[in-house]
Amino acid sequence: MATDKFSSTDPGVNAPYTRAVAVTLSDSVDLAEVSRALNVHKSGSTSVAVKVTMAGDGSTVTLNIAEASTLPVRVSRVWLTGTDASATVVALY
Repeated sequence: MATDKFSSTDPGVNAPYTRAVAVTLSDSVDLAEVSRALNVHKSGSTSVAVKVTMAGDGSTVTLNIAEASTLPVRVSRVWLTGTDASATVVALY
């Protein structure tokens, strides 16, 4: 097992991500936890449409994210409808 010299420090908002969870796109179910960021991938595309519910005010917006990028955005839901069908979305914490 790898040694983690930072395991006892309090991770701040700008700290590196320590967990990644594959997102199941849903029009009715929120994520188990609000994300710190989303990583989005879709082969053969320059941008990916991802519909999300923002954690701060509950607004629903469609973001156009550069393919294979990480967007530091706190969301409570990633929607099935309005998100590119072949997109792979991973929530980072």
